[in-house]
This record gives sequence, structure tokens and C-alpha cells, in this order.
Amino acid sequence: MATGEAARAGRPRRVVAAALAATFIVLAPVAVTSAWIRGTVLSTSGYVAAVRDLPASPAVRGVVREAVTAEVRAGRPGAGGVLAGSLRSRLADLAGQQASAFVATPAFERLWVAANESAHAQLISVLSGNGGAGPAGRGQVTLNLIHASATSGLQVPLLPAPALARLRGAYRILTSTTWLALALTPLAFAGALAASPRRRRTLLHMLAGGLLTLLLALTALSWLQSGLIARADHRYQPLVSAITHALTSGFFTIAAWCGAGGLALIAVALLSGPYRWAAATRRYFRRGAVWRPG
Repeated sequence: MATGEAARAGRPRRVVAAALAATFIVLAPVAVTSAWIRGTVLSTSGYVAAVRDLPASPAVRGVVREAVTAEVRAGRPGAGGVLAGSLRSRLADLAGQQASAFVATPAFERLWVAANESAHAQLISVLSGNGGAGPAGRGQVTLNLIHASATSGLQVPLLPAPALARLRGAYRILTSTTWLALALTPLAFAGALAASPRRRRTLLHMLAGGLLTLLLALTALSWLQSGLIARADHRYQPLVSAITHALTSGFFTIAAWCGAGGLALIAVALLSGPYRWAAATRRYFRRGAVWRPG
């Protein structure tokens, strides 16, 4: 009789704990994504910091060289027969060599920062729906690798605006709920533990569920990343790949730390639990701690 009454009395706590635990499991990847978006996607300084070191990448240097060479060849009409063709080829090779030397200078690093600041403004404009992308209405988020102005120089298309526009709804939801997700996630975690009559089990369920949903978020981002790279112009895919991986590396780093912390907490919760194997493991380590050789 008393046991049944106690069970009925504890039912509201179990329901509340289960609801809060489910909330944490759902919000965990949202909070990680929100932290990444606020630190990298929304922030110009965070965006630029993520791609600042890419000029040293062979992919970036190779794309700049090939693009400059193609511009020189395309900019001179094919007149004059074999001699003109040979001259165009030599001029293109010379331009490519000069471009390779230029990308290794501090001047190109400054240009790279300015170009990416402009590209970030275009990205935010597309995602927020406040306007078009790229110069002259090309429908692309572009990177100007010759001049910092948006109307001249070598325009390298990075990301197609239509592909980014499909993400506009998710972007608006995440940006509008960034601080809410970051605040509610730890509150749901603490509230579930406080309300639960079996805290160890609730903790293990939340950690395992949070790791699973975080893994799903990682898979979704990897799929999205591959899709954006595949939609880029094949000539510039190495550059788009380098930039995309640099931007998303922050998300994977945060997720890796959260995953490692979750696994560590699971190990501690299990090893400190009332399980036979856990008790045997603790006894084994205690004996090893007090054992003295000789």
C-alpha cells in the first residue's frame, strides 16, 4: 500500500524529469550549432579568423594561379595565328608565375582579409534574405582576389545563392533562438537531474541521447558541406572546399569537445555506480593503489 502510494507520488517527478531530459537531448545539437553560428557565421571577425591562414594553402595558391592564367588567355582575342597563340601562352605563364609570387606576400594576405569580409557580407545578405549576392547580380557569393572593390578584379564564385537560399529558414530559426538555446540547454540538464528520483539513470540517458543527436547534427553538416562543394564551379572547387572546411572546423571542434566530455561523464557515472563490474573495478584499483612492492 505504502509502496504504491510512493510510486504514485513520485510519478509527477518522473514525468517532469523525462520531459526535461528529452528537451536537453533535442537542444544539445542546437546549442552547439548556435554557438558555432554566433562565433563564425554571424561574426565577421570570426569568419575572417577561420579563413585567415588559407593563403598558405596549396589549394588557394593553385586556384589563384589558374584563374589569373585563364583571365589572361581569355582576355586576348585569338588573332595572329601560331605566333599570337604562342605569345598568349607565354604571357599567361608569366602572369601565373607572378600570381604565385604575389599570393606569398603580405599584400595578398591583406587583400584576402578584405575579400573575405566582402564575401561574408554577401553570405549574410543571402541567408537573411536582405538582398542579392555578388556583383552585377550574378547570383553567387563571390571572392574578389585582385581588387578589394566589389566591381572589378578576378571574381571567384564561391557559393551559389539559390543553394544558400534553401537554408534561409533554418538560418533564421537558429539565429533567432541562439541565446535561448544556449540558456535552456544547461537549465534542462540541471532540471532533469534535480527532478529525477533516479539521477544516475537520467544522467546516462541524457548523455547517450545528446551524443546521438550531436552525431546526427555532425552527419547533417557533413552532408550539407559536401553538397555546397559539389555545387561550386569545378574550377574553383579546391578553393571552395578549403574555405568550407575552414569555416566548419569550428563546429567539429566544439562537437568533439562536447562528445569527449559526454563520454568522460558516462564513464564516471558507470564506474561510480552500484553495478557489480563497477564495484569490482573500483576494488581492483583500490588494491593497486595501496599495494607496495617488496
